Amino acid sequence: MNMYEKTIIKISHIEESTNLLGPFNRFVIWVHGCCFDCDGCLATNTKNGVYEEVPVSELSERIVECHCEGITVSGGEPFLQSVALLKLIQGVKQKRDIGVIVYSGFTLAELKQDKDMVAFLQKIDILIDGKYIKELDDNRPYVGSSNQIIHYLSSRYTNVGKAYY
Repeated sequence: MNMYEKTIIKISHIEESTNLLGPFNRFVIWVHGCCFDCDGCLATNTKNGVYEEVPVSELSERIVECHCEGITVSGGEPFLQSVALLKLIQGVKQKRDIGVIVYSGFTLAELKQDKDMVAFLQKIDILIDGKYIKELDDNRPYVGSSNQIIHYLSSRYTNVGKAYY
């Protein structure tokens, strides 16, 4: 991986203040790029659509200045940009205590096979993993299909965890 990939994040869309995709007010980032072809995916534009290349330092400052409790990263596939996203989260957490939720098509077991992905995992409070499977879409909040698992990787959101069942 070259330095460019470590300091730039490809982004399809940002929502700076929303109550979607997690508890409390959130800064949501939909990254661009995906290695999966999930039938029925609602975010196909994050794979094939337009995107913006944003420096990690610039995005970090936007998040620090935002009045949000946490960040949610979705996609596309966030772990394809795990090194840059790790730098982003580290930069934000140096200035603010902020919660982190990440959606991934990879399973937790798959993510644990790569050292860069493991380093990013260590900064995440909730991981929602697994590919979207249209036939298993059961309209459960915060997940796309019933095969996806909500992993509490820290104790930060345990008091609001019941909302994720």
